[in-house]
Amino acid sequence: MTPVQVRFDVVGQLKVNQRLALLQLPPAKRKRLTGQIARKVRVNSRKRLRQQKDLAGRSWAPRKSKSRRKMLRGLSKRMTAKGTSAEAITSFNNFAVARIARAQQDGSTEVMTAAKMRKLHGEPDYDAPATRAQAKALKAEGYKVRRKGGKGYKNATIRGITETLTQGQAGLILRDMRDKTSRQSWAIRLPERSFLGADEKEINEMVQGVFNKTINAKA
Repeated sequence: MTPVQVRFDVVGQLKVNQRLALLQLPPAKRKRLTGQIARKVRVNSRKRLRQQKDLAGRSWAPRKSKSRRKMLRGLSKRMTAKGTSAEAITSFNNFAVARIARAQQDGSTEVMTAAKMRKLHGEPDYDAPATRAQAKALKAEGYKVRRKGGKGYKNATIRGITETLTQGQAGLILRDMRDKTSRQSWAIRLPERSFLGADEKEINEMVQGVFNKTINAKA
């Protein structure tokens, strides 16, 4: 997966007479022009990150966990902007962050394995108390416990599960209730959450606006 970056061909957005005028500018001034455009793209991209909206102005797909915390926090600080003699480039200054941004920008499917989970989270302690996540999953499957005195069953509570079951026991019961064997690998799908870039109208406005301002300024 290559790092995510947006490259705008500034020359290609100009009219013929404007291209000729641009080529007559010294390299430093051309680079300053494209750098200004790259920074404008960065400003717009950061705004979308704050608003949690994509390039089309739509709200991003929410997390499956229903958490209300904002997604992709921290990417703004890693976003860079620079210009060349012909292009405006907005990207990230950290490869790991760029990989995360690419996966979110375009959407992706990652194959997760038990080995990867152990590497990320460590070897599970099967004798430790069941987690709240396991307890919630068991309740969702309808897990019940015997009433005092052994007369009938009642729905288990999250507290009761975490106090009476270990992680190993909870995992076995949950797999049995779901009638599933332990999976060796599974796919995690990330929906597309675009934010980096600009639409055609924004590009034209930025290029024309910055060009006119720069071409008329003193060298």
